[in-house]
Amino acid sequence: MKQRDALEIFSFTNYYGAHTTTVLLNASNSVKYAVKTADLVEQHKRVETLLERESIDDLNSTEGRLVHLRDSEVVLFKVARSNYWQARFRIYTGKWIRFSTRRRNLVDARQIACDRYDEARYRERLGFTALVKRFDEMAKCCVAEMRRDIAAGTGKKIYTAYIAVIETYLIPFFGQMYLTSITNKHIAEFEVWRNSQLRRPPKVSTLLTFATAFTRITQTAVEQGWISDKVPVPKLNVRGEKGQARPAFTNDEVARIQQHLKTWYVGVESYTGEMRLMLRDLVDILTLTGMRQGTESMNLEWRHIEWYVEKDVRYLRIWVSGKTGARWLIAKHECLAVLERLKATHDDTADLSFDDLLALRQPTKLFRFKDGRKPFEMNKIFRRLLEDLDLVKGQAGTDRTLYSLRHTYATQELLAGTDIHTLARQMGTSVTMLERHYSKLTATMAAEQLA
Repeated sequence: MKQRDALEIFSFTNYYGAHTTTVLLNASNSVKYAVKTADLVEQHKRVETLLERESIDDLNSTEGRLVHLRDSEVVLFKVARSNYWQARFRIYTGKWIRFSTRRRNLVDARQIACDRYDEARYRERLGFTALVKRFDEMAKCCVAEMRRDIAAGTGKKIYTAYIAVIETYLIPFFGQMYLTSITNKHIAEFEVWRNSQLRRPPKVSTLLTFATAFTRITQTAVEQGWISDKVPVPKLNVRGEKGQARPAFTNDEVARIQQHLKTWYVGVESYTGEMRLMLRDLVDILTLTGMRQGTESMNLEWRHIEWYVEKDVRYLRIWVSGKTGARWLIAKHECLAVLERLKATHDDTADLSFDDLLALRQPTKLFRFKDGRKPFEMNKIFRRLLEDLDLVKGQAGTDRTLYSLRHTYATQELLAGTDIHTLARQMGTSVTMLERHYSKLTATMAAEQLA
């Protein structure tokens, strides 16, 4: 297609390439001319003559705005809708690269175009993409990757937090910069600005989310060949206020929750009723295993569960994968009744015996709607349950969430005398982390010796 302002020319070659039909459109997209000929050379001559006659003034002015550099490898030009000089050049692959120099002065535009051309050729020889992308372009690509993973069901729940941090804070501040030009001074200025936007000193967990989101953008840039992994890039600071341990539930509070969930779903239609029924089983499994809510619990499949026999005793063993990698954990014996209940919920598993279901090793999610979809998150409906029972706030005045059930499990196991090293392996965490968050229980656990 050739274009001269209001005149557009489309050429269509037939299957054998012997004939070409050319259609010329005016500004209203109506057909102005139609040319068909068997002689391609003659046809093109007629088209060029027509172009000269229809837009000779515009053609002359366009040629006058072209500036050829580097043996015509680099071309500067202007378009009617902008006062800036545009540039284009061809790279080794034959592809044309076009960009705005964002300069009105021709001397400055020439320098920028030639510098970009030299850099593009050099980057091509090193195996990188021809042009360096701005931070916002890299960040948007990173966000798109995470959203694809979420849509495919392989993304982690924390991805939503990374996306929010990138779009709300990182892009607005670093957007027009280049990743390789960001300095420690820029990082310090960003942290001051971010804290003013948050209106409170961020805790360590918040800073870790910011730092990880920033690192993911860097990783995307390296994977796409936009920067080298040898280029040093500053990192965000993760020193902040120490967060408080999540509040646990007492045994009586857990009993109240479980009792309420037995009837909470009755008479409730559609997905809400299904989620309430699902929540009943989820609360019990979290309480009986200590697994993490989110990636570990919501990705559970029937093939991840098996019987483990030791000294003639059968134990339910569950394979989970999450924040600290994959591991086996042992569920309490009461978990069998919960899994039987989950099995009976869906038509494709209800008629199977429990042992037969485990033997099939089906890659089917435990927590799913009747149409097969997996719920994206369960915290909102759990909070609604806690509001109904007036159990949102813990003893320290902090809000409780589904993750508090993991904290409840750890607390009860330590109070029951479970060895801290065994508990660390079961929960997929470190002894140091358990000692840090549950050191306040030390005196309680040793009450018999201390009293």
